[in-house]
Amino acid sequence: MTDVNSGAQKVRVSVADWRVAEGEAALVTSGLGSCVAVGVYDPERAVGGLLHAMLPEAPSPVETPAKYVDAGLDELLSALYRRGASPDRVAAKVVGGSAMLDISVGGAIGQRNVEAARRVLEDAGVPLVAAETGGHSGRSVSFSPASGDLQISRVDSEVETI
Repeated sequence: MTDVNSGAQKVRVSVADWRVAEGEAALVTSGLGSCVAVGVYDPERAVGGLLHAMLPEAPSPVETPAKYVDAGLDELLSALYRRGASPDRVAAKVVGGSAMLDISVGGAIGQRNVEAARRVLEDAGVPLVAAETGGHSGRSVSFSPASGDLQISRVDSEVETI
């Protein structure tokens, strides 16, 4: 959970983590199975952040907010607004939520993660402008806060940009 300065660098976002960067930095994460990556950015300010969350809803109290879609997005949005992003200009993209080895009770965890991301973004007034979710394969992503481009790599298909 860190803010990163401008620069043409790759910034790694681990599982249950988020990062905020601006300028030419690329936020990258891998290992998205049932997890979701949520990229949020302000195109005018060229600032954005990426969350890699494992579970839809945080317990109370929560020790690792970024492990959860709801608490992680709350933290990420707060950090973006502190960095000058405008609530009136931010937009989001969601990737992941595969049905890998789902043994959860109460619905597939991947789908629940995607639904939680959609719900939290809607409640926060952040438009979801693109999504690439579901399926049965893992993904890696690279997110550009400056352009909002989110590049998706999967083992079973070509690289795609949303």
